[in-house]
Amino acid sequence: MNKILLIPLLVASFSASAAQVLVGKPDDTLSARVSRAEPTLIRIDGHRVRRIFGAEGEFAVTADKEAGTAYIKPSTDKSTLSLFVSDESGRTWKLLLSVIDGPSDSITIKSRSISGAVPGQGRDVPRNQLIKRVLLSLQSEGDGEFDFRVSNEIVPLWSEALFVLTKVIDGPLKGEKYQLTNTSANLMVLDERELYRRHVVAVSIAKPQLSPGESTDVFVLSESTDE
Repeated sequence: MNKILLIPLLVASFSASAAQVLVGKPDDTLSARVSRAEPTLIRIDGHRVRRIFGAEGEFAVTADKEAGTAYIKPSTDKSTLSLFVSDESGRTWKLLLSVIDGPSDSITIKSRSISGAVPGQGRDVPRNQLIKRVLLSLQSEGDGEFDFRVSNEIVPLWSEALFVLTKVIDGPLKGEKYQLTNTSANLMVLDERELYRRHVVAVSIAKPQLSPGESTDVFVLSESTDE
């Protein structure tokens, strides 16, 4: 079973143009920053932006169909945003964006080639698309694409954290939304890899660093099993 590890990759910048260049394979999670007050240009190197999607109401998108690019602008007071960017060939990257009060810098996505890739490597695309759809439904504050049930179950995790299951989507791919609170007196740095267990295929943490008393949403997707 191939796991999708949603961990931010290195962000490089062109000092001359202040552009943010994000390098990663399709289905990687890339980190960047966007201006709260100004639109931020998003382009895909050598390809056209076909679609940008994420939680409804968190950002506005303006497409430049002629150039094959798009501009995004936050619509909420959140300090971080998560969205997906797809090109015309169906490749998709997840962007974890920090919202800043400074000027906007353009974002360019460059695909990192997969060593030993062969024709037909897109066989897993429907499964990856399902992962994205379930994740978006978990992130939605209202009714998403999938039916869900509300929960309020405390799940043992670490002594310095309160981990509460708040939302569940059942099906071939199970989605769980948790609220994680730092109950310690120190800064908590989170790593998605710590939350992987058997049958888990994707983990996403909205805010990777928590001050004492601060909380974040955590999303865990796993394959259903008869075991």
